Amino acid sequence: MNKIFYWSPFTTSKIATVKAVINSAASLNKFFKKNHFKTTIIDAVNEWKDFEDEIKEKKIELIYLNKDSFFKSFKKDGFIRSRFAYFYIFFKSFFPLIKILQEKKPDYFIIHLITSLPIFLFTFKKFESKLILRISGLPKMTFFRKLLWRLAVKNIYIITCPTFATYENLSKFEFLKEKLCVLNDPILNISEIQKIKNKEVIISENIKQIILKKKYFLSIGRFTKQKNYLYYLDCIPEILKLDKDLYFLFIGQGEDKKKFLENSNKLNVADRVFILDHTKNVHFFMNNANALVLPSLWEDPGFVLVEAGYNGCQVISSDCPNGPCEIVGNDGGYLFKSNSKSSLVQTISKFLKDTEQNKLNKKVNLKKRLKKFTSFYHAKNLNNIILNLKK
Repeated sequence: MNKIFYWSPFTTSKIATVKAVINSAASLNKFFKKNHFKTTIIDAVNEWKDFEDEIKEKKIELIYLNKDSFFKSFKKDGFIRSRFAYFYIFFKSFFPLIKILQEKKPDYFIIHLITSLPIFLFTFKKFESKLILRISGLPKMTFFRKLLWRLAVKNIYIITCPTFATYENLSKFEFLKEKLCVLNDPILNISEIQKIKNKEVIISENIKQIILKKKYFLSIGRFTKQKNYLYYLDCIPEILKLDKDLYFLFIGQGEDKKKFLENSNKLNVADRVFILDHTKNVHFFMNNANALVLPSLWEDPGFVLVEAGYNGCQVISSDCPNGPCEIVGNDGGYLFKSNSKSSLVQTISKFLKDTEQNKLNKKVNLKKRLKKFTSFYHAKNLNNIILNLKK
């Protein structure tokens, strides 16, 4: 039996990559039973508590390192608070993680998201497990990260990248090049999506009326610098000149939400902008939207792009690094220059004037590219990586 442990602490429980970790662990159990995989997620500081039922339902073991942690009780948004959370995870989990690795001896240890602790431990201490570093987005190669990775790389068996663009970027560092491969995220769990995609959700009467009209642009993600919603909001008055009947629906929370609401009042578009804090069924909204608009400054790969494409929702996205250009391209949707107001408005104008046949062609082209983001495709590639490591 191959014991595979996942280390993937996180500070916000609504990020899509959390779901991808569960899908990854579950897909190995589901599709490659003959290889006798036993997958386990390590909970560092109670961050996985809210997902306990789902994890157990998918026959994934969950190990708690610090049941006495108060991690969930303090705020973790913003730069300073998030860095405090990282340090808390590092020092609180330091000795418990060593103990688990020494006692449980997993065959493979896949690390994701907040990875500094296991990289540090594997650099200065010997373990029997093979370390797999799974990149969740193009990392900033700071002096500290470059130093740590240079020291650790001999003890890392493989580094997986979510997109080919990230693979190319990291290949520029000679000391990493031989360790790199592409492993697309398991964003699409087809059986689960089919169960819920047409189920209606409980929403306010105002939002329900917008959905019935099917005349809205959808954006999904946290109100953060990365998602760039404040820039998009500044463009909305110009977009409304193109079509005065449009509405704009945002699903998410975050530190920029308050300022976003204040600015929508200043711009006199508050009656056209609606926010839903969260939903368990993004597919319902994608099925009814005119288009998904993604104004992000960076994505890797861009989970909502993949989900929107699968649901046949048109995509209008910035050409930010690294996912949109690779996934959407010019023939799978509508790309605009990142952070350019004029480019976004011109691209939406192009979309609104485009023929239905051309729009359909773009949807078809995008959907053809999405097979590699299914749970099965991910499990198949991860299984091949593990088989190669055995040789």
